[in-house]
Amino acid sequence: MNIKKDGAFKTISEVAAELNIQQHVLRFWEKKFSVIKPMTRGGGRRYYRPEDVDLLKSIQTLLYSEMYTISGVQRLFKENGKSFVLNKYADDLKDNVFKNAKNKQDSNDSSYRKDLFDDQDFANDNVNDLKQFISNSIVELEALQSIIRAH
Repeated sequence: MNIKKDGAFKTISEVAAELNIQQHVLRFWEKKFSVIKPMTRGGGRRYYRPEDVDLLKSIQTLLYSEMYTISGVQRLFKENGKSFVLNKYADDLKDNVFKNAKNKQDSNDSSYRKDLFDDQDFANDNVNDLKQFISNSIVELEALQSIIRAH
């Protein structure tokens, strides 16, 4: 899949994948929240601006994380406006992204360290096994050499 620049418009399938929701949910939200207005092209194709995606992320946070109802989110938009919701939840989204990235990095670091030490133990075991194999091989070769000389 092509990676788009941050300012690029996104299709409904790209936005649905980014938010991890179904396309029909986005279409439903468009009906329930008049602030969501993607551009439409010929054939009814939807193209979401970056601001639309941020707004959808805010709505998703309100519905799924903050446990607002549809009418509660509608009331929040009506009483405070789109900018309030975007500003309030943009900070939360940035914090969540930072926390997730930090947790992933910490997890990767500890996994790497664990793998590194596991590999070291594995390497030590392999070296010991290899030494034993070589030692056994030398004994066998010396025995074969004695047999050959005796004949």
